Amino acid sequence: MPRKPRSRESFRRFLASMEPAEPSETWTSAVGTGVIEEHAGARRQLRRGPLDVRVARRLAVTASLLVVGNGAGTGLRDVPADRRAGTWTCAEARYEGPGGTVEGPDWPTEPVYHAYEFESDDGRSMLLLDETC
Repeated sequence: MPRKPRSRESFRRFLASMEPAEPSETWTSAVGTGVIEEHAGARRQLRRGPLDVRVARRLAVTASLLVVGNGAGTGLRDVPADRRAGTWTCAEARYEGPGGTVEGPDWPTEPVYHAYEFESDDGRSMLLLDETC
């Protein structure tokens, strides 16, 4: 009958010799903190959201600023006024917020969207379309 091999301490010694891991970088989304610091010259606070698709549709036209956020809201792209309608059309077809329906390919092939309204200290509104891939 074969004998059981003796335990090997090499892996245990290897693990003991390793330095502790550095803490990983954490990303905090603008929606999670409720604050966007200094975007477009103003500090903005979360007013409400996720928005119903009808409210988001109205704000896509009337808000002072329309922004698409990706990377958990850490990367913000301003949408020029002449591209707002096209941006909203794409986002509405993949809107996952209240009242929305996700059309087309399943996630994660195409991003899905949620909308949040932020307001600056001087009262200007900003619509954030949060893009999740």
